[in-house]
Amino acid sequence: MATEKQKRFAKLIANGCDKDGKPITAIDAYVEAGYKELKPRNAQGVEACRLIASDTVSNLIEEERVLIKKFEQKVQKKQEILTLSDTQRVLDKLRTWIEGDIEASTSQLRSAELLARVSGMLRTDISIENKERSSSEIEGLLNSKLAALSAIVEDNDELVNTEDEESTIKTYKDSMH
Repeated sequence: MATEKQKRFAKLIANGCDKDGKPITAIDAYVEAGYKELKPRNAQGVEACRLIASDTVSNLIEEERVLIKKFEQKVQKKQEILTLSDTQRVLDKLRTWIEGDIEASTSQLRSAELLARVSGMLRTDISIENKERSSSEIEGLLNSKLAALSAIVEDNDELVNTEDEESTIKTYKDSMH
């Protein structure tokens, strides 16, 4: 069973930075985790290395790195989805302006152009990779993308259900008065 100090130390080592986002050394992590400062300073380095080499702490570090990687992948997927929604927003606005439903000001057109540029719609350096893939690789890729999208849809459904419940409660309260 790991101690609180070991857990804090493992988290600091796995993150590679302190709470302010500054890079951290093993010695700094040792002290910040709550272990007492030793003189000379290199004695702390020896103790920090022993901690890292211990099975308990090395397992904690690996577990923390796995969590960090999963979190980074989640953030990347959300960014990809936001980029996709920005692209769709630009296209929808441009369609309404083209069809003449709404008159666009120059600032609106400029804003749409900037959003299109940021979301990658105006790229001219598109490269196409022709990688040979087996049907099982394609199936796996599609399944993982569908799973990610269904997770996002479930998150959105939870938000909608919460909003529906709140509006039902409000309607009920209003009818009571």
